[in-house]
Amino acid sequence: MVQKSIPKYFGLRVYLSSSILYFFLVIPFLAFLAIQSVPKFVAEKPPPVKETKAMIDSLGIDLDSLGNIYEMDMDSLVGSAIVLGENYIDSLATGKLGPKVVVAGEEQEENIDMINDEGPFGTYFLLLFLLTLLSYLAGFIYNRRFKKYFKLKRSGSEVPGKLHAFCKKHLFLTPVVNASILSMPSIIIFIYSLFAILTRAHFDGEAERDLFIQLHYLTLVATILEFLFVYYWQKHRVHIKYIEHIFSDTELRKQIFRRKGGKIRNRLMMASGMTTFLPLVIVIVYLILSLTSIKDLELENLSPEEREVLIGPWSKVINLDKETFTTEKYERLYYVNAIDSIIMLVGIGNGIMVSIIYLLLFIKWTNQDITRPLKELLTNIKNTKGGETGHYTIVRTNDEIGELAEGYNEMTLKIHAYVASISKMNRELEEKVKQRTNEVVMQKEEIEAQKEEIEAQLDLATLQRDTITRQKDQILDSIRYAERIQSTILPPIEYLSDYLTDHFILFKPRDIVSGDYYWTTTQGDKIMIAVADCTGHGVPGAFLSMLGISSMNEIVTRSGSSQANQILEQLRDFVITSLHQTGTRGETQDGIEIALCVIDTRKKVLEFAGANRPLYIIRKNELMHIRADRMPIGIYDHEPLPFTNHEIPLERGDSIYMFSDGYVDQLGGPSRKTFRSKQFRQLLLDIQDHSMEEQKNILVENLKSWSGDVEQIDDILVIGIKI
Repeated sequence: MVQKSIPKYFGLRVYLSSSILYFFLVIPFLAFLAIQSVPKFVAEKPPPVKETKAMIDSLGIDLDSLGNIYEMDMDSLVGSAIVLGENYIDSLATGKLGPKVVVAGEEQEENIDMINDEGPFGTYFLLLFLLTLLSYLAGFIYNRRFKKYFKLKRSGSEVPGKLHAFCKKHLFLTPVVNASILSMPSIIIFIYSLFAILTRAHFDGEAERDLFIQLHYLTLVATILEFLFVYYWQKHRVHIKYIEHIFSDTELRKQIFRRKGGKIRNRLMMASGMTTFLPLVIVIVYLILSLTSIKDLELENLSPEEREVLIGPWSKVINLDKETFTTEKYERLYYVNAIDSIIMLVGIGNGIMVSIIYLLLFIKWTNQDITRPLKELLTNIKNTKGGETGHYTIVRTNDEIGELAEGYNEMTLKIHAYVASISKMNRELEEKVKQRTNEVVMQKEEIEAQKEEIEAQLDLATLQRDTITRQKDQILDSIRYAERIQSTILPPIEYLSDYLTDHFILFKPRDIVSGDYYWTTTQGDKIMIAVADCTGHGVPGAFLSMLGISSMNEIVTRSGSSQANQILEQLRDFVITSLHQTGTRGETQDGIEIALCVIDTRKKVLEFAGANRPLYIIRKNELMHIRADRMPIGIYDHEPLPFTNHEIPLERGDSIYMFSDGYVDQLGGPSRKTFRSKQFRQLLLDIQDHSMEEQKNILVENLKSWSGDVEQIDDILVIGIKI
């Protein structure tokens, strides 16, 4: 990273530039408003006739010519407007508003005493002046440490630790703080003007109050522009000029901003908005301020000449037979008089000149904030391509370009580490090659002597590989044969079709054989259906499932019991006895989790008993969760209790679901988490409108989609029955 020259810290320059643009934006508007308000002031407090005539004479307007506006000299009219505006602008500095008149060859100043030192305007400008001085003082105090820091850096002097810590901590706050300091006077006088308008304090007339209201809104717009100007200029310099001279190389490789996740789009939208709306707003404001309502003329009738001035050539084709026209039809129309149109064009020109300065600067800062980091990144990419891996790019922004620069820095660090590691390995390898060459020369005869032994070991390894392959094939053949045995013991999937019209069995062992099993039998009008999950999976689980199936067959055949909880209690005794479980410490606690349903097809009643496996019944899009007892089939830490026997009346259309934990525990999804019981219940509710076979297909497809490339982690068994 090439060290760049240390820049100067801009403080007063930013403040002065912003203030100058602020006043250049406000003064043309204020002049326009002042000139527009002259007739209102004169109407409210007219001067004596002699002075009025003298004032008109001083403007160079012939009273006799006022009856025909077309005969007036346009240059005289423009000059009059400019002179009148200058007089009123000059009066703002003195606190009095009024024209200068010439009486009997002597220049006298006749002020319409609407704006005086004690009025709202005087207080407004006094507050603005004093508060601006205070803001400059506050800005000087706040920025003094930063200027000192960069001055010490340019001179090569040592920077005190406290000063460096302060600058490092507050650097990213300088745009907001400086913008707030310089905008605070405008905000305060905005609040003051709002208070003055609401309380109508010290206004000598409606004309003065209307002018003050317009100045109030003008202050709001100018304050927003002033704040944005300081904020974006200071932010531009912080990111492009200052950041690399305060933070270390290690810190600059990553994003050091307090707020992350910025977007280039936001900056471009801001620049586009300023480019589009600022000149447009200036034009619209001047245009609106220049409009005069026909209603304000208070005329009862319009002559044909006045009507032609108002609507132009249309006056020659509308109502030609009338000599006079009532103003009632034209009260909603607006027009721009000659003086206002001239002032409007001058004001728009001045406003657009100021807005062009704003726009050029905003566009310059936005472009540099985007292109400067990109150029640095491209330069460093070219250097990296040429083999220089020690370069890095400063992460100057918190947007997509910053993320790109941060990713590039991480990549170069890894490449640099890889290159260093490879270089070290090459050096070590060269040394080893030299050593091994000497050793090879010395060991040549020994190697030749060991050749026969190696060949013998190779033959032995080949024999062992063949033996292992053969044993693996034998084991797999045995397991596949065990699968056939297990499948013959399990009831055929079509078995339930003789008793139930609509059902499905979703059975997916994780390995060749399964630790999950399903069991079904009939006893008179009763159908017994069970879904069981044995401890483990594969061959160990399959052995336990064989024990469970054979035990349940023996229980039903021997005892003839058909009550669900009694069957589970007898099955528990069988398992404990068969596995020789005594409950001693350290003994394996293998067992079975099972859900058992006994459906009485004649009484339409379902009995359910469960060991750690629940039962779901969906009736009319409502899911009933029948919870199982919290104990397994087998020995466990507590004293065995009787299983609960749940009796549920069945209705036509009920859907019954029994399942092992394989489906809900399957890993997958974006975060590789378990599917969870809540999602499984919602899925079952969502597919109720489908037949059981279609539900099975949906469950299979959902399992594939959820698992993705994750392997199946457990045996999966789901049984669904439609009553």
